[in-house]
Amino acid sequence: MTNSSPPRRSQLLSSPESGLLSRFLFDGRNNELSHQSALAAAQAEHKRVREAAIRVYELHELREEHQRIIDLERKEQERLKAEAAIVEEERRLRELKAKTVPKLPPEPVPGQPKKVEPTPVQRPEAPKAPESIRQNISEIQQQPTSKTAAPLVNGFLGGQTKPATSNLFAPTPQADDSASKLENRSATSSARAAPAAQPAATQTPAARAAPAQKNALADRYVEIHRELKKLRHVLQAEAKVPGSPLKGKMGTYRREIRVSIGQLTAGKGANAQPIAKITAALKEALDGKVPSAPIEVSRFIVRQRQPVEGAANNDATLPSLFIYLFNICAKGIINQFINECSANPKAADPIGVFTAHIFSQKDFLWRGESLIDILMAKFRVVCPVLFGLRGSDKTERGRLAIGWKKDGPGYVTEQTHNDRMTGLGAGFASISLRDFSKTSKANPYPPINYWKALAGIVNSPPNETSNTQYVVLRAMIEGHEQRFLSFYGNAAVAALRLALVDFPRKAPANAAAAQSLQAMVELLRTEGLVLG
Repeated sequence: MTNSSPPRRSQLLSSPESGLLSRFLFDGRNNELSHQSALAAAQAEHKRVREAAIRVYELHELREEHQRIIDLERKEQERLKAEAAIVEEERRLRELKAKTVPKLPPEPVPGQPKKVEPTPVQRPEAPKAPESIRQNISEIQQQPTSKTAAPLVNGFLGGQTKPATSNLFAPTPQADDSASKLENRSATSSARAAPAAQPAATQTPAARAAPAQKNALADRYVEIHRELKKLRHVLQAEAKVPGSPLKGKMGTYRREIRVSIGQLTAGKGANAQPIAKITAALKEALDGKVPSAPIEVSRFIVRQRQPVEGAANNDATLPSLFIYLFNICAKGIINQFINECSANPKAADPIGVFTAHIFSQKDFLWRGESLIDILMAKFRVVCPVLFGLRGSDKTERGRLAIGWKKDGPGYVTEQTHNDRMTGLGAGFASISLRDFSKTSKANPYPPINYWKALAGIVNSPPNETSNTQYVVLRAMIEGHEQRFLSFYGNAAVAALRLALVDFPRKAPANAAAAQSLQAMVELLRTEGLVLG
């Protein structure tokens, strides 16, 4: 123990603390130099702390200023948003006022003298008038254009205060539906020529026979559909024969057309490639690059046609493969309407554009007219109410009559059926309300067909209405009312009033589809179209 003491003491004396203690014990610790040295060290430390504090304070002030600027910026942004919202609301208000102001002039009409026309005065057989709408397409197209149709006053015929359903929806003599004639109207001629009808007392035998003719038209579409099925079975059997030119090639064409139609979408130029593929397939079949037996075209059209000078296809026959591919194209269009437009009716427009394009191609016309009857035959089978057929949604016979699809031994659900009818109604409108005023092509399915389909539904007696009719009618109108108005003007306003105001009143009180039609009246009111 005694031997280790001296080294430990030397270690304590050599430590920093020992050095301070030894200096503190010096005799000169209280001299002036020592005090000055300590004062200088204290001043240096004070300066360092002070500078550090100043830096922290300045940094805090910068942060405070930055936060203040951010707060002011946020407040300015909120102010600008509020002002922008006010301006936007004011702009909308002005637009609504601008839309409603043009609707005010018709109000003084009751003070004007009534324009009594022979047609609206004689109404002794008004209940029978809906029968006058069932006139064959061929007869309507052959009628001369009327120059003496009763003028419309405030949307009604002959100054009457209430529109007559039978006269409003009787067959119109404007069968050509030239869009340029309907759109290029002067601003002063607010009363347009409405689709005219003869009173029941003066109807011609042809007009009185309209119901039978319309049924004959619907039956003819069924026959065309049957002929198309036969053609499909024959060509499919022939394609299986070894060495047949159709073997493999026909299936390739079919798949290309189906896939291309499924790719149709909205947007300018978006469908150029799918349309090109379909057009190429049809031309190859028409030109005989893939040989197929000729077939009489008259089997697939509603009425007979005579050769037309200068027409591309005047012979009585066309290649059977060409007709088959047109049938595949029509089937793809129908399926696309059902699958894509039930949830989104706006998706029908690009399909309607494609349909009008492909069926109006001059190379694909027969004797100067389109083969649109092939497509309409399929529409007739899947959506008969578009062609004036009626039936109950509750009975087996009624469901068959209105195109309720079967699912095995039973039927598809009501929701599935309504979705199908919605897509088909929107699709039919997208085809029949196309404007051909800016093209040299002929409209394959002019707007007169839309008018007739609307009339066939709206003129249904109260005891023959069905939920399917209300569903199809809504799909036909919703999103297409502006085009309808551009073609028929005041007559279209009166037609929409009957379809959306009067017709739903025929429905049972619990008919949800009919109530949705009535709701459209308020929706159109917000857009400036007042129906009642």
